[in-house]
Amino acid sequence: MLFEEHQRTRTEPLKRGETLWEFYDACALPGYDEFRSVINQWLGEISEKDSRELIGRMKYGGNREFGACLCELSVHAFLIKSGFKVVAHPEIPGTTKRPDFAAFDDAGVLIAYVEVTTVNPPNAQEKEKNRENPFYNAIDGVKLPPGCALGYNLVRAGESSPPLKPLVSEIEQWARENEEAAKSSDVVRTFTAGEWVVELELFGGGKSMEPAPGAIGAAFLRGGMIEPHRDMREGLEEKAKRYGDLNAPYVIVVADGKDQLFSKDSIKSALTEAVLGDEIIQFKSGGVAHQTFARNGFWHGAAGARNRHVSAVVLLPDTELWKLRNENRQPTLAINPWARHRLPDKLRALPRFEPDNDLWVFRQGERFADILKLPKPWPPQEAGRAGV
Repeated sequence: MLFEEHQRTRTEPLKRGETLWEFYDACALPGYDEFRSVINQWLGEISEKDSRELIGRMKYGGNREFGACLCELSVHAFLIKSGFKVVAHPEIPGTTKRPDFAAFDDAGVLIAYVEVTTVNPPNAQEKEKNRENPFYNAIDGVKLPPGCALGYNLVRAGESSPPLKPLVSEIEQWARENEEAAKSSDVVRTFTAGEWVVELELFGGGKSMEPAPGAIGAAFLRGGMIEPHRDMREGLEEKAKRYGDLNAPYVIVVADGKDQLFSKDSIKSALTEAVLGDEIIQFKSGGVAHQTFARNGFWHGAAGARNRHVSAVVLLPDTELWKLRNENRQPTLAINPWARHRLPDKLRALPRFEPDNDLWVFRQGERFADILKLPKPWPPQEAGRAGV
């Protein structure tokens, strides 16, 4: 088991820089027993060898690996609950590479190969975030006057850890001196520690006299352009080349580990643009505009249909499990109009895009959480979850 039985007393939320494995294993808040039970059950449905490998990755591989393993486990559970017999890492004729899963029917007939991949932030961005965690946590731990909070905006990140105690003392003194002013006007100051530069805003006038879980009440995110369809397409291209032209339907599941998808429309748009091409506006004769797709999609390129050996793509909007009953976070399927191998009906249960008389149409389907038979409600209790 990933989570052993032991007494748990922790009620503090997840901290920056803390691993998800450590947090989930220690958390005693309502709902986490159910979470741990679900994960242990799914691990019990995989062979002992593969289960041991997943447990090792989840315990010691960091948060990226933890999220990737959650996705693999949920996809394996989805296939099991859909009525298939599943083999992890099946052998493929002609190559030593192995996809994540092969699904078979009751008669032992191969139904599909399934590969799971995760889109993550660039390594450089992840390394910067890891360097920032102690800096952020030190500021989050400053002692503020009652009813005050900080707005946090990292202006410049350094290459090494700065001295933190002087910075904390300086922020605490500034907050005490400006407590009254912050109740009626903007109080903003830039602080420097070594190579690090941060802009803080002091908010005052809060009614609660109880100490807050952390001093930072709002943090401005760093990052570049949000283009989930391009990230997804890149991941699909990599996995499409991995096993050659398979003799059965090939399904690629892509999970977004960059938190770029926030609504049903953003999920649908990202999935459609990834496989069909970037949305563009063209003008017909007479100046009439209509929306179409550029010929740069995973399935539709400059020369027409491509990657026809990939029968379907599934988009998981994130790498966690908590939002699987959220209407705006539903995993969605896209079925290749030009596929060489037709996707079996039993794998078409999810909400999906599929071809219909030369049209690309969306059809409702079963929720991923219902197929997985997750408890209702899910999450069992909203308060205190990681990332909330």
